[in-house]
Amino acid sequence: MNQQTEILPFFPLSVFLFPGEDMPLHIFEPRYTQLIDETRTLGTTFAIPFVIDREIQEFGCEVRLKNMVAEKEDGDMVIVVESIAIIEISSYDKQLEGKLYAGGTIRRLPCDDPVVSKELIDLIVSYRMQFDREFLDTSDPAKISRKDVIIALNLSSNEKFKFICMPDAEQREGFLAGQLRYLSMIRKQESLLGDDFGLN
Repeated sequence: MNQQTEILPFFPLSVFLFPGEDMPLHIFEPRYTQLIDETRTLGTTFAIPFVIDREIQEFGCEVRLKNMVAEKEDGDMVIVVESIAIIEISSYDKQLEGKLYAGGTIRRLPCDDPVVSKELIDLIVSYRMQFDREFLDTSDPAKISRKDVIIALNLSSNEKFKFICMPDAEQREGFLAGQLRYLSMIRKQESLLGDDFGLN
């Protein structure tokens, strides 16, 4: 993905997806029915700017239509979208010319940088050994990206947005290390509770 600016249709939601993640959406408003119809016909993508308390934030994701699950004659539909990029919102127009929906200028951001923190890599290896042999399973830890860790941790949309807002690699990887330490603690507690249940 290049980082050049581009104008895309907007579908603002409290949803933040990293590339490779997908999600079903229920489409019923006429403006978004128009957007999806055009996306399906032209094979284009659209942006989901992240929304907090009804306010559009500066980051979001670019998605493509992955699957049409159901469609009614009145225009209602259920679709599945897949994220293909993290984006920065540069401008916002409540209604694009000749359209019912909003749109604006976006810039695509890199998000697949490799993990460089030894602490985070050690935590990943430790978690895999103790709790889940398939967790980020690779023969070469140097090939693990921050995006891989985020998806494996199943972070919430708010947590993903918080991650993207962090200014540098050190803070971002420190955040992921904290999330993994917390997950490890939860798994240890579950293990202890399971042992207690067995003993009783």
